[in-house]
Amino acid sequence: MQSENNTNISNITFIGSGISSSFTILHLLDSIEDGADNNKIRINIIDKYNEFHTGIPYGSRSGFSVHLITSLKNFLPEPELSKFIIWLNDNKEWLLEELKKDGGALSTEWISKHAEKIKNNDWEDLFIPRRFFGSYIDQKVKNRLADFRQSVEVTYINGEVVDVDKQDNKYLLSLENGEIILSEKVVVSIGSLPVNHLWKKEDLIEEDHLLFANDPYKPELKETLYKIDKFSERLSDKKLNVLVVGANASGLEIMYKLNDLENIKSRINKFMFLSTQGLLPDAVVDRERKKSFVPFNLQALAEENDLTAKIIADAAYKDLDHADEIHLGAASTVEVVSKAFGGLLGKLNEEELKKFACIYGNDIGRRQRCAGFHYSKTIDDLKDEGRFDHIAGRFSNIIENDNGEYKLEYLDTASGENKMYKEPVHIIVNCIGSTNLTKKDVPSLLKNMIDKGYCKPNDSKIGLEVNDALETVENLHIMGPLLAGNIFEGKAVWHLEHCGRIIWLSQVLSQKLNEYFYKKVN
Repeated sequence: MQSENNTNISNITFIGSGISSSFTILHLLDSIEDGADNNKIRINIIDKYNEFHTGIPYGSRSGFSVHLITSLKNFLPEPELSKFIIWLNDNKEWLLEELKKDGGALSTEWISKHAEKIKNNDWEDLFIPRRFFGSYIDQKVKNRLADFRQSVEVTYINGEVVDVDKQDNKYLLSLENGEIILSEKVVVSIGSLPVNHLWKKEDLIEEDHLLFANDPYKPELKETLYKIDKFSERLSDKKLNVLVVGANASGLEIMYKLNDLENIKSRINKFMFLSTQGLLPDAVVDRERKKSFVPFNLQALAEENDLTAKIIADAAYKDLDHADEIHLGAASTVEVVSKAFGGLLGKLNEEELKKFACIYGNDIGRRQRCAGFHYSKTIDDLKDEGRFDHIAGRFSNIIENDNGEYKLEYLDTASGENKMYKEPVHIIVNCIGSTNLTKKDVPSLLKNMIDKGYCKPNDSKIGLEVNDALETVENLHIMGPLLAGNIFEGKAVWHLEHCGRIIWLSQVLSQKLNEYFYKKVN
């Protein structure tokens, strides 16, 4: 099943091979089980990296020792959760060995702290390493495809698709290396948009007194950490300061890994975050106060029928403001607030529901960020040591001083003025998140698709308009995060990096594929 130059027409080509593609393939195989032998299907799976079925979050580019941002039971819905737990029970010994090899002191601490739960196969409340799930889904897809080897022909292609053309009821996919792939249907499942480069255009920039990682996962996190290790070793006579730009999930795991590896941690004087609000995702649930917290503003809309997306969002903001005033964090309020506004969305007409999907859903989500205790404890320990600072502002620039060191210039949130941070910064890791579809740095494939009218960005600026078959145009389907800002089966979708939503929508797409190729509903 290794890739070969192949100009024959395939039935389906998946561009991108992360979990969105993987679950779509699994559901498709399940749906065609009975009729597979009567109708052979040919599938191409293309990925620009030489690793398939995991994507960045769950594969080698993130490493074996970064964790889920939620507990396992909140990450994976049933029935997949139970299937995964059975697999974990059978594979935990080698998984833990890989974690030990990849990780450092904090990884060892995590294993020790949860040893009893792991021994008893009690996984649901753990924030497990993400790579555990990546190994599971990779193995599962390969095993299922092997079961269908007589009825499903799969070709793996390592390359980057840069353009697409529709000709005579088929698509011509142009790879960066000049190869042309022909396909009847195409599923664009390339994950989230690329990261915004903060400074210069290179993914990693190294100066005499500065290491700037614009994309810490390219080519992979392990290599970025190696570069940081060597850079800090070269300047070990200095008091080095690390700045992580963006206090989101990526930012937290970068901070965790910098403290997991003793060689790096011991050489760093101060660890800093720069984020607009100067706040970290919440990790600790106040179980008593959670029971008594009531989202009064959202509840007051329960009897109203003439609602708009803005009215619901404004009520959610007021309830979140109240939670801030009483110092009750998102970990304690996210469930009740989400349930309260989720229950109101059914009262919106399609136009207003679309507005919520495109504009308000992600905005509310940014105020409901939560994280695991292992991540927050890293920050708390640094605070206790007097080695942590959180700057509320936006990155403006870094400026070299007379000593050849660099100072951070940032737009201060409180004053709205540009300020210079008092100490030099030596290592900067960019975790501010992805670009959007209105900017110039979108991938060539998406730019060409938009320019040719094959797809159109919606008002979310991070998603594409699709129909009920998840198509932008006939036989050109979208899966994964690029579905943000759409409505499916009456439900608004704004965050497609959530595994439960990916599983649901991959089922929707797989059924459409099944109906198209097998002319029946299973």
